[in-house]
Amino acid sequence: MRRLSKEKLGASPKKIARDLRAFSRAARVLSSDRPRLIEQHPQEWVGIYDGKISATAKSFKALIASLRKRGLSPNDTIIRYIDTSERFLVL
Repeated sequence: MRRLSKEKLGASPKKIARDLRAFSRAARVLSSDRPRLIEQHPQEWVGIYDGKISATAKSFKALIASLRKRGLSPNDTIIRYIDTSERFLVL
């Protein structure tokens, strides 16, 4: 079995592991703090990085600008619109 190199992965295995842990923390904020997000940021876009809300805005474009201003890449941030309506899908 061939070993994957940093060049093939695009980053070191330590950096990839660190990034995955940060993504996991951010995802947990979305799933466990939904009621608080609805209460504090209704009808807003939120950017979550490393388990913390890094930016909020009324429009997607404004959120991206705010993230970049803080030195965060939108590609490394979980972005979600906080919709207050309860929608259910029946599949």
